[in-house]
Amino acid sequence: MAEVDAFVQLALSQDDAAARAFVGQRQQLGLPIEMIYLDLLAPAARKLGVMWEEDECDFTAVTLGVGRLQLLLQELSSAFGHHVFYPANARRVLLVPAPGEQHTFGLSMVAEFFLHDGWDVVGGQGGLRDEAVGLVGQQWFDVIGFSVGSEARLDWLTSCIKSVREASCNPRIGVLVGGPIFTLHPDYVAMVGADATSSDGKQAPLTAESLIAKRVQPCS
Repeated sequence: MAEVDAFVQLALSQDDAAARAFVGQRQQLGLPIEMIYLDLLAPAARKLGVMWEEDECDFTAVTLGVGRLQLLLQELSSAFGHHVFYPANARRVLLVPAPGEQHTFGLSMVAEFFLHDGWDVVGGQGGLRDEAVGLVGQQWFDVIGFSVGSEARLDWLTSCIKSVREASCNPRIGVLVGGPIFTLHPDYVAMVGADATSSDGKQAPLTAESLIAKRVQPCS
């Protein structure tokens, strides 16, 4: 799409103001923040990833470009409406990237949608991949979500999900996985031991809620 391509070029430039103005123009036209996330920022991040994979852009340029998208995501966050009421039984989700993932923009966007829907979110921007098993053993989480970018991480994911299920203080914790690899190969969801995947950030909280709803209550 021409609009996304134009925005990607701005993200790759050194002109932060121009990228910000591009987004601001869409807001002035009345485009909802949700659509800016899903129809502009998310595809721009995917496009940058493809450009790197196909050697159209070097790693440094892509990293800086994704960094600008991350900054815009943060700036739009308050407008997306995070001033929500958290009930006493608020859902909790732990979001974990796979080891070696250089860019966690997609996971950050998933976190935005969970927050918008009133979830208590832990993680979402890296740094917790080695602590996931310990955290689920110490704290209650309704759902854990993993982001994986390539098949090379599937063995790690399978092992981690198994460990999470064994250690979790919530014996019915839902396991959600995401990333292009699961869009291309839906059968991988069951193969790694997860419960479900979602097509985008907006769908993730809905899928997570469905996992909770499917819990089978133990007999008294």
